[in-house]
Amino acid sequence: MHCPHDLNHDGILEKRDLDLAVQHLCRRGRWGRNDPRTAKITKLMAGLWLSLLSHADKNADDKVTRREWLLLWEEVEQGRRKSTNQVLKETTHLNPRQSDTRRIPSWIKEYFHYKFMLLDVTGDGVIDEEEYVYTMGQYGASEKNAKNAWFLMARGYRVLSYKEFEKLCEDFFLSDDPNTPGNYLSARMYFAPGQQRDESPEP
Repeated sequence: MHCPHDLNHDGILEKRDLDLAVQHLCRRGRWGRNDPRTAKITKLMAGLWLSLLSHADKNADDKVTRREWLLLWEEVEQGRRKSTNQVLKETTHLNPRQSDTRRIPSWIKEYFHYKFMLLDVTGDGVIDEEEYVYTMGQYGASEKNAKNAWFLMARGYRVLSYKEFEKLCEDFFLSDDPNTPGNYLSARMYFAPGQQRDESPEP
């Protein structure tokens, strides 16, 4: 079971899991209660939880199960395809970069933002190999796999900006292409097509 932020490993995502994620990030960064970064991540995760309740919690029990998590991404993919088809009908000169902005709902990008903050250990606005390997090691990845994943994911870049990381997240959850760099975001080397949607870079 790999629901995002399931930090107590009970196979179900609840609000307390997101609260634990906030506490972990603040403790690691040594952010005090009055630190603006603490307020930022607390607000972001509170909004994410409300969005998950609205879009993923199908039986309204204040929990998100593995099945509900996978169904959420199926619905996101269906919405992306519908949006893309509509854009193609509206213009014959489609810019691929413009189409990417319609791929996923904005509230899910908040989830990607949290992931970026998790990996950006120094808080300098970019992720480098050392930060990635260190963070993935905290969640069970071997140093060898994490370094190999960074090599395949970063494609020669020394650091990843948020914009580049966001694209990797989109590919991780939405692409069935076995060669897309986003597949390696969780430091796992091999996936069957679509299998990465059942994974998450952190428990």
